[in-house]
Amino acid sequence: MGENQFRDMLRKKGFSAPEVKDYEAYADGQLHTHEFDVMLLVRNGPFVLATEAGDTTFDAGQVCTLAAGVRHIERTGPAGARVLLSKRMPENDASPITENR
Repeated sequence: MGENQFRDMLRKKGFSAPEVKDYEAYADGQLHTHEFDVMLLVRNGPFVLATEAGDTTFDAGQVCTLAAGVRHIERTGPAGARVLLSKRMPENDASPITENR
């Protein structure tokens, strides 16, 4: 997915304007959750999202969504990763999901 398409999708789904976030090479973060939904577009990767359901790898151009409250770890490989990251306060009926588009 291209950046313009991603920005359009964010607006339609009520997410904030995206911010660039860089991850260092071989990043292996701590297990944590967020109080908000996250949607990100991988610009350079791969970017790995590890949840209790398993690891999902996202390459450049792929979109990752993560619902508020999902325990996860963010990981990268030797090149690190750069993503466009957006947040949204969850809706009452939101269920924990992860997607790889």
